[in-house]
Amino acid sequence: MGECRNCGSVAIKDLGPIGAAAPFLLKRVLNLDTGLAPTRHRLKRFLRSIRVFREFARKVYGSTVLLEIQICTTCSFIQTRIPLPEEGLAKFYVDYRSDSYNRERIHYEPEYASIASRVGSDDKEVNSRKGGLTAWLTSKVDIDSDFSMLDYGGADGRFLPDLLGRKYVFEISDIAPIAGVERVKDEASLGTYSYVQIAHVLEHVSFPLTLTRKACSYLRPNGYLYVEVPQDLSDEEVAQLSNDDPNMSVIVHEHINYYTVKSAAKLLESAGLTLIEVQLVTLDIGWTQARNIRALGRKN
Repeated sequence: MGECRNCGSVAIKDLGPIGAAAPFLLKRVLNLDTGLAPTRHRLKRFLRSIRVFREFARKVYGSTVLLEIQICTTCSFIQTRIPLPEEGLAKFYVDYRSDSYNRERIHYEPEYASIASRVGSDDKEVNSRKGGLTAWLTSKVDIDSDFSMLDYGGADGRFLPDLLGRKYVFEISDIAPIAGVERVKDEASLGTYSYVQIAHVLEHVSFPLTLTRKACSYLRPNGYLYVEVPQDLSDEEVAQLSNDDPNMSVIVHEHINYYTVKSAAKLLESAGLTLIEVQLVTLDIGWTQARNIRALGRKN
């Protein structure tokens, strides 16, 4: 049965092979492609040369790769039964949202071309997420004269809140930080901080609890850990999955985990933090309406 990789519970329910693996994920993580196998049959080759027959054959024979999915009955977290290999996931993000990444993704998902240049960088997204977070934290965080902030896995650090203090970003890629943020290039160079932020990272990794505990090790005593994840499935959809609705499935793409308010709260508690508050918000980020979960905990 295994255990929940978000809260550590062994109360896991197998949902079966209902996770449709996105072709782009398969290519990047496992170096696999879907499609029709080559044939030596002349008639088949001729028919496949005609687009309408080729598309018909794809529909008849199918090309969806299905992964087995589990749900935690303790915290409602949804995960793949077998963790995707971390070394494979590293390949997925080595050039994340760069020109080469966008070109390859658009090859597999032509519709991505309409938003590729806006995801993660649209002014409305930055202002909405950063401004909303700053307002939410202001009354919850005690700021002293030595206050410091670390964006753990935060690309260029642009989503750190506008709070007074020194700002750092830990990022393994070569993305240059924005002005006012100092990049920490390797874990050996990390210190301890008043506030650590893990924003839109945990839905991408195979072992979110492990990563969260590691991030907590960089907190000062009484420091704050902030987690932000998307809620890609509604509570109703999660309930349908839990109740074995035969018509339900999930997409396994760059988001390999699915969160709810309950699972985000349980994550912080399982990491040994005191939960301060958890909140579900809907934000207009320019290219879509995003449902994000905010969770704030404090180190004892």
